[in-house]
Amino acid sequence: MVFKNFRNNKRIIFDINDGNINKRISPTIFSELKKRNVLSITSDSILVDDGYSISDLKPVLKRHYANNGQKFSYPKSYSKAIVEITLDTNATNEDLKQSLIKLTRAFDEVNLELKDSLELRTYLRIFRQTPPPPAPKEEN
Repeated sequence: MVFKNFRNNKRIIFDINDGNINKRISPTIFSELKKRNVLSITSDSILVDDGYSISDLKPVLKRHYANNGQKFSYPKSYSKAIVEITLDTNATNEDLKQSLIKLTRAFDEVNLELKDSLELRTYLRIFRQTPPPPAPKEEN
């Protein structure tokens, strides 16, 4: 995986090789994103509705892109849809690569099924675990 910082527009590009397919991913920079437009995933879960296993990514992704305003917890339009990948601070480059490969494979299948030219917009989020507060000092 190659990280490139394009200084002119400050975009980060991830070039990953998925077998015989080279994929170029440019995550969205966080701005005012409406919660309903964002499908949040972690390495093992999809954080929408009551939650799903990551093995259900394809049908949930399809619902996310094909919703067209029908269900409130999903985007009004496929053009507003975005996928947020949340990684733990302990995650490695390989973890990120595997998450991106899993996401792009499912997205490619959904795009073929919907017979559309959908755009996969991604946002990367690092989950920083807050350490517990220090124990109170004992008074003598």
